[in-house]
Amino acid sequence: MFTYIRYAERLEKIREALKAKGIDCLVGTRLKTITHVSGAFVPWRSAAVIPANAEPRLVTLMLDAERIKDDSWLPTVVPYGPMPGMNFMETIVNQIVDLGFERGTIGVESGSSSYLPEGYITLAEYEELRHRLPDVRLVNAAEVFDQLTLIKEDEEVKLMRQASAICDCAHEAVLREIRVGMTEKQVAGIAEKAARDAGSEFAWTFTGGMEIASGYRTAYAMGGCTPATDKIIQCGDAVLLDIHAMYGLMLGDVSHNVIVGRPTKRQKEIMTAYVQTCHKLIEEMQPGVTLGEVAQKVTGFVAKNNWEDIVLPGYGHGIGHFGHEWYPCVVEHPSECNTEPEFELQPNYIQMIAVVANRPGVAGFRLERPLLITPNGNELLSAMPIEPAILDKDCVCVK
Repeated sequence: MFTYIRYAERLEKIREALKAKGIDCLVGTRLKTITHVSGAFVPWRSAAVIPANAEPRLVTLMLDAERIKDDSWLPTVVPYGPMPGMNFMETIVNQIVDLGFERGTIGVESGSSSYLPEGYITLAEYEELRHRLPDVRLVNAAEVFDQLTLIKEDEEVKLMRQASAICDCAHEAVLREIRVGMTEKQVAGIAEKAARDAGSEFAWTFTGGMEIASGYRTAYAMGGCTPATDKIIQCGDAVLLDIHAMYGLMLGDVSHNVIVGRPTKRQKEIMTAYVQTCHKLIEEMQPGVTLGEVAQKVTGFVAKNNWEDIVLPGYGHGIGHFGHEWYPCVVEHPSECNTEPEFELQPNYIQMIAVVANRPGVAGFRLERPLLITPNGNELLSAMPIEPAILDKDCVCVK
């Protein structure tokens, strides 16, 4: 599959955004900023030095600089490392001086996030930048790339379709092979092999790669991440399959659920709340509606059905390319760097919609599906059904 990313057009939008805020140069340290600018897989502490009037440069760890230069579209990849005059901030400062901005307005990315790999500038880095460039004006420009990456380019949508299709392939492989007596790790291995065979570059999530949970582990009180363990799947277990892939640096994230055996009455109650809430969430995600309005309507639907003790509040998180997974979450209330309830849904916006419905000691179900906003509605990028699969003890699909 070939998709051409128009980096020149992307760069022009970045420059316009910087000029609009009066920023001469941005030092972008967040992983999503680095990925968006470089077009390369950059796993190290790095910085995109982005002037408003010249080509951007990438500062990255010296041991991987040549590979990243080969993979990136950027003409200038500058190495740093543990050598005199080559530490991270010294190298960044040298680029700023070389560009002529030692008395300019420099943007940095400062903030806080629940997402561990976010990459905001640290206090030590900020203080060193201020010390080495005493005449610059430092401003927080974190919102620049938050806004630029909300609406996906057509090419990004195409890549996310492929990443989601890879996740679906892995789900289908798991549904064919899962058996009572397997460990969660074995199920994760089936998913990983199938995803790689279908073209996945990386099981990207920091929450455990392929998240597989069974039995009581599907129903922690507040949901939580579920990295696969040695727990053995037993007859009657709910099994949560949260599968991740990456294609062309764009992320796939599809969570599906299984009951191994016939569901009990109590499991069916949770399934009903889960399925109906999922469909309500999809119904409310429409162009012109704000994320806060979506959250409010779904929460009202849950309350009307007396499911507050089953369905957890919060109905989605961000998604995009490598490093862009958390922002914005779908909740009613504003939280800096985490939520934007006033954001109005627009065509080519993709939300990772999410529903968690559980009852500790009984079962838990998790929805995660990329949902694309279209001019007239929305489209799920995954073809997996919302309804949990029901498998008999030999894992033959009977419903």
